[in-house]
Amino acid sequence: MMDRAGFKILVPVKVSVDPQLPFMGYTMPEGGSFSIVVSGGSVESGMLEGLLVHELSHVYRMQTKHPSHNPRILGEAVDRIARIIPLVDYQQKILHDVLNDVQDLYADDIAFRVLRVAKAPFLKNVTEFLQSWVKDEPVNTRDALRDRWENAGILVHNARAIAQMRRHKVEDVGNRAAERNKKFLAGSPPEYDDGFRMFRNKMLYLREEFTVREFQVVLAEHLKEFILMVEIGLPNYESLARRIGFRPPEPQGRILPSRSG
Repeated sequence: MMDRAGFKILVPVKVSVDPQLPFMGYTMPEGGSFSIVVSGGSVESGMLEGLLVHELSHVYRMQTKHPSHNPRILGEAVDRIARIIPLVDYQQKILHDVLNDVQDLYADDIAFRVLRVAKAPFLKNVTEFLQSWVKDEPVNTRDALRDRWENAGILVHNARAIAQMRRHKVEDVGNRAAERNKKFLAGSPPEYDDGFRMFRNKMLYLREEFTVREFQVVLAEHLKEFILMVEIGLPNYESLARRIGFRPPEPQGRILPSRSG
């Protein structure tokens, strides 16, 4: 399927099932090969075909050394933030999750092309699948700062799901994704409305080709904007903005077009 769409995998890939895995799946490099692990739940869900193509698309991105899948670049982006402001464990995890949304976006640029060339049965369920990614309830605990971070992470995830639907011309049937996100934003800080639009548009228009240096700049701005969205309205906002050297991002250019084959 990957080969037919023009994305031939040139390295050995092993696939295994972890019945206890609490999320859909992941891909890990192992020397000169890759290991894809999928959850027991994904096998039973009817989504396995789409999941495997998604994970193989990660393999292709790593195989071809796309900067979105360069672990050094991703790690350095978080480390730069950590050198400016102290980060506790949950904050570092959220920043890595924000970058993982970028990786998934690039993987799915390939996955959609592969699935459409193959006229894969998974495509019949793709609208409902993407709509289900959008969360409609903010986190609400007794830790106000952690709530801001967690909800900002959810916002970026929602933005990626909705951007991805537009990026690949998947209709939001019944406006379900939009309505779920609207409900989420209604329960979030008011400044998150602008943050959602910014991250949705950034991920809608992220282009295919970047040099390593260009992508380092993109990720640095991406995380700076995230941090400032979390902190906006708080007493230290102006000081933080100066410390991280924030500047408005450059236009992101064109996207990789999705083909139907």
